Amino acid sequence: MKTLTCIMVLLVTAACVTAQADKSLSLPPGDSPPPTVFDRIKDAGDAKKFDSAAYVIVYDSTANRVNEQGVTYTNGYILYKLLTEEGCRNRSVLTWRYEPLSSYVDVREVNIIRGAEAIPVAIENVKDVPAPQWGIYWGDRLKVLQLPRLQVGDGIEIKVFRKGYSYALLDASTAEPDDERYIPPMPGEYFDIVLFEATVPIVKKIYVLQMPSEKRLHSQIYNGPMYSRTAYSADTTTYAWWIEDVGAWDPQRYRPSSSDIVTKVVLATVESWEAKSRWFFDVNEKQFAVTDAIKAKVDEILTDAGVADGTEEEKAFELVHWVAQNIRYSGQTMGEGEGYTLHSGAMIFEQRSGVCKDIAGMLITMMRAAGMDSYGAMTMAGSRIETVPADQFNHCVVALREKDGSFEMYDPTWVPFNKDIWSRYETEQHFLIGTPEGEGLSRITYSPAVESSVKITNSGRILADGTFEGTLEMHGNGTMDSRLRGILRRRHRSELENYLTEFLHYISDRVELKGYEHGGLLDFKNDMWWQISYRIPQYALPVDDGYEFKSPLMQLTIKSGTLFSKANYDWPEKRRDDVFFYTTQLVDGTETIKLPDGYKVAEPKKSKEIDETYAYFKGEGEMTRKGLVVKQRAEVKRRQIPQEGYEGFRKAMKEAKEYAGTLFRAEKGGAK
Repeated sequence: MKTLTCIMVLLVTAACVTAQADKSLSLPPGDSPPPTVFDRIKDAGDAKKFDSAAYVIVYDSTANRVNEQGVTYTNGYILYKLLTEEGCRNRSVLTWRYEPLSSYVDVREVNIIRGAEAIPVAIENVKDVPAPQWGIYWGDRLKVLQLPRLQVGDGIEIKVFRKGYSYALLDASTAEPDDERYIPPMPGEYFDIVLFEATVPIVKKIYVLQMPSEKRLHSQIYNGPMYSRTAYSADTTTYAWWIEDVGAWDPQRYRPSSSDIVTKVVLATVESWEAKSRWFFDVNEKQFAVTDAIKAKVDEILTDAGVADGTEEEKAFELVHWVAQNIRYSGQTMGEGEGYTLHSGAMIFEQRSGVCKDIAGMLITMMRAAGMDSYGAMTMAGSRIETVPADQFNHCVVALREKDGSFEMYDPTWVPFNKDIWSRYETEQHFLIGTPEGEGLSRITYSPAVESSVKITNSGRILADGTFEGTLEMHGNGTMDSRLRGILRRRHRSELENYLTEFLHYISDRVELKGYEHGGLLDFKNDMWWQISYRIPQYALPVDDGYEFKSPLMQLTIKSGTLFSKANYDWPEKRRDDVFFYTTQLVDGTETIKLPDGYKVAEPKKSKEIDETYAYFKGEGEMTRKGLVVKQRAEVKRRQIPQEGYEGFRKAMKEAKEYAGTLFRAEKGGAK
């Protein structure tokens, strides 16, 4: 069988990178011998060519061979060139992350390319250490290699062999890297998602896949053009995708996931989403057995909530919030059953902890104990799922089948201290439900801004010495309900007064907290609310027989990250990436300020009304019998704003920020 490196040669007419060309070989006029590693480093160029990038990926090749069982053998080759001292520092330590239960990594060769010399690095110095972990402790590891001191202009040549798959940790019973332990969860199937851009420039990157000819492949290129080729032999089909001379991708703030932006290939051998759905159902169905202890707890929860004889919707509401509040997010290694195989409800009920799949499995089990037709589902939190039926999932949730056959989605992992059953941060996400019939790919519906709104009122007065005394009230729903609960749940009672003072400091650094009240942290039947009383000495400044001041309400809402930080960010005039916020949002604010006797604000300023496709803002001030009334309404109408909508969105946010800076002037009698 030809080696995969040679397959790449045949597909893209590129010689193996480490091969030395025979310079004496007779070539037709104008032809050049295949490039050597020294040629590639020399021809790559310097920092000026790459906009002062720290280093460049000169050549990146991944050659995969998949056998009938779906085990993948991968030969990886990468060649860097260091362009600056920063690049030397960044590449001074090489790391390879892997998960021992599902993949095997062997660092075969590392060389420093300096001038015409290849300096071998002793690979026996590779250290195998535990990888840093937080929240999920599944035993990931790092192979680490410290390089000798590097110089600007050096190349780093790396050859690595991998075996296994990149998802689903199933069985830790085998200690040696034999093939059996690396058969994927769907035996015989293969998938991958390959990104062809990086935060540094790439001269050339190629991905090759060879598989038995009887296997059929779905594949599609997204987010940009690239080269591709397919070749056949009697026993195999070989695919290749590659790019050349791609600039660095500079991630912008408030952007979608990189997989939604950069050029990529998505590929999979699984027949369809329906086949994936049936597989997910089959591998997990045994995990939802109801024990006597679980049934007793479900009965207790429903009885205590007064819904033992209630509707299915009422029962599901109580169960999702019990699970959300009582199953701690902490992923311990529990042996067989990691990855896409959910742990049993009995195990999670006893240990009261797990990752998303375990928290979802607990809710499924409890719903079934209450007589509900519930199922596990997979989703991708934070980015889209493409139409190719590859495993584009990072999260597990719950689907409850209604009487009419439709499904209501629940996510206990994302709704702790949140009155929703499905977080508004997850709207418009794709999901796949595991059922015996097999489901297609579905999507959560759009959530308008009013479903994640905060209503703010600020009532106060300005005293003769310029002191402002006021009461701030906030009521939130959807994501804003969650944020307002977060003020309370993330802090000890003894810290709350200091935090609220800090929260109000966007109005003035002289703010003094007088008192506060709030809704019930665990009251999920009602929106969260806060009432905060405060005073600010010398807030309104005496200037030329009048008072000058800004709206306390708008200072707080525009500057506070909790309420509406989107307008305070300095959005650039031009932008390449889409804008992504996870959620829509509405801010509805009304402020009433009583002025000292005899004082009025003449012709209070109003903003322009900006009503664009993806955003809205309007602010206005008016003198009434009660005093100065300031109103503001700001909306972000979609959680993802495409480039063609960016200008209108920016216009609305800019107007909101500028109006928040309005300086109101009160004078005796309201004279100008």
